[in-house]
Amino acid sequence: MARSAVEISSPVALVLCGGSSRGALEVGLYRAVRELGLPVDLVIGSSIGALNGACIAAGMSPLALATLWRGMQRRDAIRWNWKGLLQPYRYPGLYTLDPLRDLLRRTLPETRFERLALPFTVATTDLQGACPAYWSGSGDIIEPILASMSLPVAFPPVEIGGRQFVDGGFANNVPLDRAVELGAREALLISCVCCPPRSKPYRGVVDVLARSLTIAMDRKYAADFAHFADKVRIHAVQPRFERDIGLLDFRYSAELIKDGYRASLAYFRDLNAAALAKAHAVRAVTR
Repeated sequence: MARSAVEISSPVALVLCGGSSRGALEVGLYRAVRELGLPVDLVIGSSIGALNGACIAAGMSPLALATLWRGMQRRDAIRWNWKGLLQPYRYPGLYTLDPLRDLLRRTLPETRFERLALPFTVATTDLQGACPAYWSGSGDIIEPILASMSLPVAFPPVEIGGRQFVDGGFANNVPLDRAVELGAREALLISCVCCPPRSKPYRGVVDVLARSLTIAMDRKYAADFAHFADKVRIHAVQPRFERDIGLLDFRYSAELIKDGYRASLAYFRDLNAAALAKAHAVRAVTR
């Protein structure tokens, strides 16, 4: 694959958002970024983006990450939280992420922030403080990742240092503000939370909550994009995968990876064409 001729100015932040099983799209973006030789100086992840970000920051190859996603099944990530089902007032959450915790321990090349190949930040939501909470620098990465993915009702909050933390998507699903604070001049991202219309009603508690959260995140992303557009150059890939995919439906991971990859290549190909056309116009004027 030919490398991109687009000029990317460091520092560059790879900003990975939430989107549940649609997070496979980010694997396609990562593959395209690596093949095009685009620089990445830091990684920021929220919700499922925290999992992908940890794998990338730890040095996992695009092929290894794609293999992880393609082999992922529901039982690899969750199981029923019987305490939560029997005593919901004491143990909130229908499911537990304990299987995912074990999988990350076995799979990640590194599990501490200070040993990662790239600087990595995890975005979570502080339940007591009602604000974003970020994790980076040093310490174990597993619990912050699980906290960032803990959608309330579906999963119990993760307790760290005596405080409860939940899904990063609630407070900051696309952490562009954090990228700006960390000095990024450019941000690379792919949208995983598009909300295609659906005629069928939503029935289950988790499905209704997930759809409602997705709508809210989609609206906030549009507002954040407009707000930060003059503070950081945002390269936002918009894939065309219109299928409505369930919260934990991993059947379409291979398709999503391909769609994310193709959409990312197309975005940077068009950007290259625009840059070359602009350069040609400048040369023509100066002759």
